[in-house]
Amino acid sequence: MRKVIVAVPGACGELVQGTLDGVPCLVSCPIDRRAELELTTTPGEGQVTTPATMPKTRRALQLALAALGRWDVDVKVERRCGLPEAKGYASSTADILAALFGLGRALGERISPEWATRLALRVEPTDSLAWDGLALLAHRDGKLMKPLEPPPPLCVLALDWGGTVDTLEFNRVDRRAVLRHLAPLHKEAFAMLRAGIASGDIELIGRAATLSAQAHQRILFKPQLEAVVRLAKAVGAAGVCVAHSGTLIGVLLRPQDATDAAAYIISHLPDVSAYSLHRVIGGGPRYIEREPLCSGG
Repeated sequence: MRKVIVAVPGACGELVQGTLDGVPCLVSCPIDRRAELELTTTPGEGQVTTPATMPKTRRALQLALAALGRWDVDVKVERRCGLPEAKGYASSTADILAALFGLGRALGERISPEWATRLALRVEPTDSLAWDGLALLAHRDGKLMKPLEPPPPLCVLALDWGGTVDTLEFNRVDRRAVLRHLAPLHKEAFAMLRAGIASGDIELIGRAATLSAQAHQRILFKPQLEAVVRLAKAVGAAGVCVAHSGTLIGVLLRPQDATDAAAYIISHLPDVSAYSLHRVIGGGPRYIEREPLCSGG
């Protein structure tokens, strides 16, 4: 028997999402809130057991065992910490990636970010959380996987006004016409973001995220977005990001200003139903050798 505890960060939506040369792509905004799973492998016949609420994770593990040719083990998954679902925290991706990386550790197999992401994409569109830094990912088909540098020191205030978005249903809608119309804005936002990440320029990152968020109003309208953008400017925030297939709006803040700026913003949003302040971090798995603290990155 082998037991592995592994965590993968969730996200506060995406820094930028759109199309590049007609290919849907995104750069996730990973944060210090995570999905944490315990995997136990025992000799068996390739059976996978997960909580009933994790059918996507079960499917990903079944695909992984088949790809690895490992029919000699059974896998049991228990959830230690989960992320809110259907909000934009990348809960499904974080669960799936944690399970795949944990399986690799348990079996002594080297699981690369690319391999894990390709397996995850066979289950559903996927966030770019498998790499240690940030990453640009064609989140539907994996045709583009580009690791980027780690994020500069940055915080994000995650804001939610309730409701949910069914990501599977959202991704079934044909939006090719509007995406073609928005393509120049997406190209500008991705270029600005990559330049900002490469140089550690928080201002550029924030401008790119805000451009992407505002462009996305044509696809998934968030009635509170412009009020949040105005408050972000008032406190000198770097910018605003959104969950492009979720309910979250995030305010990108410099760490030295984050606590006071977050308090000011919350005080001016009396109708917000949930909020939390996080560090923006790199993605990738964290293997835990002792009793974990679920809130950490």
